[in-house]
Amino acid sequence: MKVAIFFDGQNFYRSLLRYDESLRVDYDRLATWIMQQVGGPNALFSGAYYYVGVSPDAPPLVEGFLKGLELRPGYFVKREPRVRRAGRCPACGKEYEYTTEKRVDTRLVADLIHYAASNAFDAAVLVSGDDDFVPAVEAVNALGKQVWVATWSADELSKDLRVRCFGHIHLSDGVSAFRAERRPYERGLGRATPARPARPVASPVSSSQVERGLQELQRAEARLPHVGRGYFVMRWKSHALPPAGPEREALVQQLIDAGLAEEFEARDAEGRPVTAIRSREPDGNAREPDGNVAPPK
Repeated sequence: MKVAIFFDGQNFYRSLLRYDESLRVDYDRLATWIMQQVGGPNALFSGAYYYVGVSPDAPPLVEGFLKGLELRPGYFVKREPRVRRAGRCPACGKEYEYTTEKRVDTRLVADLIHYAASNAFDAAVLVSGDDDFVPAVEAVNALGKQVWVATWSADELSKDLRVRCFGHIHLSDGVSAFRAERRPYERGLGRATPARPARPVASPVSSSQVERGLQELQRAEARLPHVGRGYFVMRWKSHALPPAGPEREALVQQLIDAGLAEEFEARDAEGRPVTAIRSREPDGNAREPDGNVAPPK
């Protein structure tokens, strides 16, 4: 059985951080594990396709991750442009710009159906729980191919999508098979710990982006008991920051590399250890909280 894997890149990355922001994935072993869940030990790897939107001014760290991914045997990265949009804040009336993905899902759908029609695979694994993919799954089913769906959590899987797929793969079941130790130069796209050796500093983003990032971090510090790195990267709502995901993660790493922020260990509301971040004063001292801590939003 030939098995191909189709990653909705942004969906996968966000779900990974929600599941465990400290987890680093070995993508070669991930592909092997997924393939064996579908076709057993004799399954044949037909390729892994990773779809992602990238801004023209994306930090070099993002492109470095994508280039590293496509250098792996059988991995193909499909980049589509993020486009700029303008909006107005309903609370303060201030205009802002943001970027959004364009054509990413459409490209994935087109390839999924095309490769099914050309017999490139016997079974496809869709790494996304988004019900926007339901029509594509139905089309592939009609071509006589299997479609499996893989998610970190059942809560992130659309019921409509699940009932149309041949099976559901729980990625959390395979963590022990594809967990990887983080190497120093790869700390930027996931959780880092203070004890790790320093990696080469990424090319800087613009000074205005760094300034906005520091201001948003300080705003988050004023509202939260502590600011989890994963929370700030994926869930903190701000039009002043890059999109949630790799671009914002790169900005956070830039703040740390510049000495404007630091990591420290904290515990969440359930007592679990998390990596948190806090701003630093220009003299290198950690910024003292003002004492006016509001409940988390």
